[in-house]
Amino acid sequence: MHTSKNNGKLSSSFFIPRDASRSSHVFKRVRMMASYCFPHHKDLNHKIDINRNRFFIHLDLDAFFAQVEQRDNPKLKGKPISVGGGEGNRGIIMTASYEARAKGVEIGMSVVDAKRLCPELISLPSYGTKYEAITRNIIEHMLELLPEDCVEQYSIDECFLDITPVVKDYFEAAKFAWMLKTLIRRIENLTVSIGLSFNKSYAKMATKMNKPDGLFIVREENIDVIHNLLVKKMWGVGHRNEIRMHSLGIRTIGELANSDLHVIHKEFGINGVILRKIARGEDTSGINAASGERVEKSFSHNHTLSDAIYEAHKAEAEIKRMTEYVCRRMRAKDLIADHIGLSLRYDDLGYRGDKVRLCHATNSEKELYHNAMEIYRRLPQPDPLHKIRTFGIFVYDLFKVSAYNLDLFNRDHLIPFKQIDLLKDKYGENIIRLGLGNS
Repeated sequence: MHTSKNNGKLSSSFFIPRDASRSSHVFKRVRMMASYCFPHHKDLNHKIDINRNRFFIHLDLDAFFAQVEQRDNPKLKGKPISVGGGEGNRGIIMTASYEARAKGVEIGMSVVDAKRLCPELISLPSYGTKYEAITRNIIEHMLELLPEDCVEQYSIDECFLDITPVVKDYFEAAKFAWMLKTLIRRIENLTVSIGLSFNKSYAKMATKMNKPDGLFIVREENIDVIHNLLVKKMWGVGHRNEIRMHSLGIRTIGELANSDLHVIHKEFGINGVILRKIARGEDTSGINAASGERVEKSFSHNHTLSDAIYEAHKAEAEIKRMTEYVCRRMRAKDLIADHIGLSLRYDDLGYRGDKVRLCHATNSEKELYHNAMEIYRRLPQPDPLHKIRTFGIFVYDLFKVSAYNLDLFNRDHLIPFKQIDLLKDKYGENIIRLGLGNS
């Protein structure tokens, strides 16, 4: 890789020489550009300066993993904690509470370095299954408020929403955003920061304007709040590109927006054109959804009991009921699952969970129930002093099918699932129940 220093020739040190390549007579060099997750060039309409009359929300759970751990263990509230390193001084920090960030602790830092800055830092292991279950629950509630093609999960703690179909102006959009914050506080007792704007890129940048637990709106009238930010704050600009932009005299997003298009294109190629148009507010991309009919990637169902339980037969009955419900939802959309997971929240607010890959994809209650019970038996068993408060079932890696019974070689167990589902739709969930025992 070419490592010569940049001596005034901006582009030369950012290329890979290809003299030994068979195609060197055609392609002399290739740009060392990373592929970012910001909008594709085809989504940036050259004829539209502003994406008017649309309302996008970017939702970001504040210090997600750390906030969850502080929620589940009140003794950790107000203390500097990190998640990802576990006990001891090994590992890398995945996220840190705001109390730890105030002491200089950053994501990606080793636990050893973090504890040098903050000796009182409490390092905790990561419980991926728990965080995934929480995210799924939040997304499920959002899908009850918006059409499926208006919700895009961007990461485990971020999502984009196109709320244009349900609001008509910024006043209603702001009310909807506050309603989302209240909803998430109610169902998961977590805070979120929200950015609201007329395009996705500005919405994402707006989220960081008022963290934590804030709401910030970027409209055409106050676009200067984006333009006044340093260019490194822009979605898609990393450290290397920041240095290259500084060499061009570009230090703020506004300066990038007003820069010479030909200079930017020469230096950064098509990625530079995209960045410049994003800076100018010309992002006309929409929610990223599967082409055609949207197929869900996962289903989940969580139920918090009014009275915590520890008896084995009660736990089995709850898992059976939840498995039936999730399978019915899959069959309603002709889906089968390749994985199933179970999560438990105990009355001491501790979480435990696990997941398993199925022998073959299915939407059969019998098979999913038996796999869920296998997971349950591997988890810490409840007792009178350690009861279960919340059960969660989730299935993922879903596939579209047209059949209801998928076990072609065991005809003794074929069940008329479609007819059973129709009965429940007409007469209620408890009109008929399947025996899912070991027999």
